[in-house]
Amino acid sequence: MTSSSIRWSEDPTLVHVDTPREGIPPLTTGPAYRPALARLRRGSGPVAVDVERAMGIRYSARAYLIQLRREGSGTLLCDPVGNEEYYPELAAILGDAVWILHAADQDLPSLGDLGLRPGPGKLFDTEVAALLLGDERISLQAQLAENLGLLLAKEHSQADWSERPLADELRSYAALDVELLAPLRHVQLERLERAGRLEWAAQEFEEIRTRPPKAAPAEPWRRATHRQDFSSRRDLALVRALWQARDRIAQTTDTAPDLVLSRADIAALARRRPRSLADVRTARPLRSGGKQYLAPALWQAVAQAWALPSSELPEPAPARPSRRAERGIPHLLDHVRSAVQERAAELGIRHDVLLKPAVQRELARLLRRRVARTGPAIGDALAELGARPWQVENTAAWIAAAVRS
Repeated sequence: MTSSSIRWSEDPTLVHVDTPREGIPPLTTGPAYRPALARLRRGSGPVAVDVERAMGIRYSARAYLIQLRREGSGTLLCDPVGNEEYYPELAAILGDAVWILHAADQDLPSLGDLGLRPGPGKLFDTEVAALLLGDERISLQAQLAENLGLLLAKEHSQADWSERPLADELRSYAALDVELLAPLRHVQLERLERAGRLEWAAQEFEEIRTRPPKAAPAEPWRRATHRQDFSSRRDLALVRALWQARDRIAQTTDTAPDLVLSRADIAALARRRPRSLADVRTARPLRSGGKQYLAPALWQAVAQAWALPSSELPEPAPARPSRRAERGIPHLLDHVRSAVQERAAELGIRHDVLLKPAVQRELARLLRRRVARTGPAIGDALAELGARPWQVENTAAWIAAAVRS
């Protein structure tokens, strides 16, 4: 019986790991950076990297803790807040080292904000490796259990990492997140080589490394109108004004926006269509949540929305494409999905790893409009849509056969 088929905590074959083997590292900050960077420079081999943020607690997605571990250097817990002057030196030390991360796409943006970026071909993502190997469980805890027989303590993932001082149990948790990444990579490399998928992994890692930052939505306030009945442009203006006021408050107080006022509360307040400060202050979202202190700022935004001329009111969301414009696409998409799912099953990986659903949908549209239904033409279209060579090689011919039928 494998650890994936029973509860890990009850599996007697797993070795529980709840403290770093070299003790709990101190928080590296201020003058402590100089000796810590010197240790990192003396180390060798790849560097295990992790980042802790305060998502859902603080406004920004900035890093509040960076964990590094390297052979010969031990584990460093680096406080980036107020220590930005040391990061150019840190970037130079990391230089051409291979970076090992789990779910790198989550951490690379905040590392990039500090000028820390892996070089070409120098990224290894243990989560992506697990996906390419067809593992059912891809969390770091699951991968350590499956590949190394170790059960990693994971009790503090939702902690407030912006707090100082950082408690011993949080520093222990953070150190463990990088302590075992290098041994895990070693096992995964062997498995990828045996499966003939090292090149697949290299292509995926490089795509993640070079992926541009995700663009912010042009009109994020429309998220508060989801499944809500706002029948007029003036109603939409009220939603927009409340959303923007909440965002200003959240940014000023460095608080996650949903902790200031949830999307549902914004929608409820907009539907009330308040006409005075009292209307805002006595609204259920503020009254039941003890948030009357927000009322003046919110009322100021609402009053401005009421005063907007018609020419400045937001337009309703664009209508979905007509059925006529989409005619034939769902039928083609069924064939594309079927081909991808069958090929993924043959390879023993998830179909969304073989080809993202968004790429499958867009390919169906291209097949309906202009792309010839041949393997080479479909391969060119997939490459144009961002599919990696290994994905093209494992899907184009199968999709061509499916849509021709």
